[in-house]
Parts: sequence; structure tokens; C-alpha cells
Amino acid sequence: MEKRTYAPGEVIYREGDASNGVYLIKSGKVELVDTYPETGEVVSKTLGVGKVFGEVELIDRKARSSTAKVAEPVKLLVFSHEEILDTLFNRPENSLVMARDVFDRLRQLYSTDSLDAEMAKLREEMHETIKKAVVSHEARVVKSHNGMAAIAIPIVLLIAIVVGIRFYLH
Repeated sequence: MEKRTYAPGEVIYREGDASNGVYLIKSGKVELVDTYPETGEVVSKTLGVGKVFGEVELIDRKARSSTAKVAEPVKLLVFSHEEILDTLFNRPENSLVMARDVFDRLRQLYSTDSLDAEMAKLREEMHETIKKAVVSHEARVVKSHNGMAAIAIPIVLLIAIVVGIRFYLH
């Protein structure tokens, strides 16, 4: 186990880095940041005292899935892969802190209440966004001269064709 301290703004690890430790926050706050091509960096979670992070990637031996940045001065305890495995197999009673956080995350992910609520909220947001985009687009089309011509020309042509067909048939 290693003790580390970080100042606000420092990066503990970056998305894509190799997983080489599990972190327990003794004081301060850490932000887990995800990067999206469309929107850039987004803080997905802020963690405080007693929280564990970085454990999933360390156990599955995959690269870090997010960036960990310091929000407030932080003191961390860092456990290596070997120390975690030793704790899990030889002293399971000491692994309860890490297990609690993992199970809390799993509960949040698979809770039907929170999932249904999040999906309903997302559907409502998407509906409002689409509605606003359609109204905005229609307003721009009607206001523009080209839009008016785009609407009027097919109508005039349709009337001319109907009159022509009627005149031809009678």
C-alpha cells in the first residue's frame, strides 16, 4: 500500500492508461471524467472520502475507461493488483470496503427504478429537442425567400398540370 497526495487539477490517471492500482480516498474529492467525441469531457461522477475507484480495470486488467482528476486536495491509499488479490483471497473481511462500492455501482446500473426513470427522462428530453428542431427548421424555411419559392413552385406546377389535364380531357 502506498500513500499519495494530489493538488486540485492534477490527473491521477488518464483514460487508456494501464491499470496499476486501486485507489481509496482518505480525504478530498476526485472527479471521474469521460471523453465523448461530440461533447468533449464530462464529469461522470464525483467521489469523496471512503470511496474506492479504479478497481474494475485493475481486476479485469483492461485500460482505464475514464480519467481521474483531483477536484479538491486529496490523500489516497493506492493498492497494487497483487495486494488486492491477496486481500480478496487471504483476508476477505478487509475487502468489504471495495466490494461495497462495486455492489453500489451494480445496483445503480441494474436497478429497474433508476433505469426506467432515466429512460423516461431521456425520452422526454429527446422529444422536446426534436420538437424544437422541427419548429425552428419550419420557421427558417417559411421565412426564407427560397423556402417560399420551394413551397410555391410545386403548388403552382400542380395547379397548372391539373388545369392542363382538365382542359385536354374536355
